[in-house]
Amino acid sequence: MTLPRLSNFYLIFLFVSFQVGFSQQINEAQFQKRKSINYYVLNPKFSHLDSVYMTIGKKEEVLKAGWIIIENKNGFSIQREIKNDTIIEIKTDSVIQVTRPWKIENIKILATENGKINLNPVLFLNSSDHKLNTIAYLKIPENDKIVLKHFHTKWSAITIPFSIRPSLKGQIRSQVTNEFKIGTAFSLNHDWEFYKNQRLEVKKNTYGLSFGLGFGLGRVELDNASTSLSNANYDNEEQGLILFLTPGVGVNIRGFKVLGFFGYDIGLTKNMNDWNYNKRHYMGIGFGFDFWTLKRNTN
Repeated sequence: MTLPRLSNFYLIFLFVSFQVGFSQQINEAQFQKRKSINYYVLNPKFSHLDSVYMTIGKKEEVLKAGWIIIENKNGFSIQREIKNDTIIEIKTDSVIQVTRPWKIENIKILATENGKINLNPVLFLNSSDHKLNTIAYLKIPENDKIVLKHFHTKWSAITIPFSIRPSLKGQIRSQVTNEFKIGTAFSLNHDWEFYKNQRLEVKKNTYGLSFGLGFGLGRVELDNASTSLSNANYDNEEQGLILFLTPGVGVNIRGFKVLGFFGYDIGLTKNMNDWNYNKRHYMGIGFGFDFWTLKRNTN
């Protein structure tokens, strides 16, 4: 029997409405507060990241009459005998399926419980997910590892030992110079953090990319060659002080950075006005050090 055209249209409308409603329900599940920087990503597509453990379950335990229990109050241990059978509720760990990537505020490796990493999720907004707003933990199997993405800002110490200088006025060829420069950089970092359960401890290694702005001070040797475009006479070498400003990109390897810069050196002392490269751009090759990451990786 053929359904009327109107009935066909009604069935199609119901089907589309169901699909849209189902899609919205999935998209709203485990929805978190917006956070654009300084967070980790727990991606269920990565190995061992499709589930976490939270102490949100409950079960009943029976304490038998005659049992002795020990209670700690104000620094004292008190023994007490149970007079009658007593039923109590205790919290238990529940396995939570991660249905979409979670943002994590911070993590902590548990030194006393090997293979576990505590996670503090970014706030879940839906009322149905309110139980997820608690500390969770991951279990890493022995001799296996997990990978977490980490988007964050960071201050690092930097040095730029080599500068690639362009040619000047057809009189000086492009060349590589070396000056003593040391400073700091503020960077935006996209890291991949690897945590491996080595049975006795969880070992962390970090690799990633960084984009930032560096600045600091440097020392320059002035002589006839480095001041040849000026009318000054530097038969005796002098030293000058510069301020460097330089945006750059880098590769992060376990707290150590290899960096490429496009920067400017600005003379701070009067004699730097004679320097050929004062206030001229250059390409720099440098290194950065995140002392906190280096310390964690060596411990």
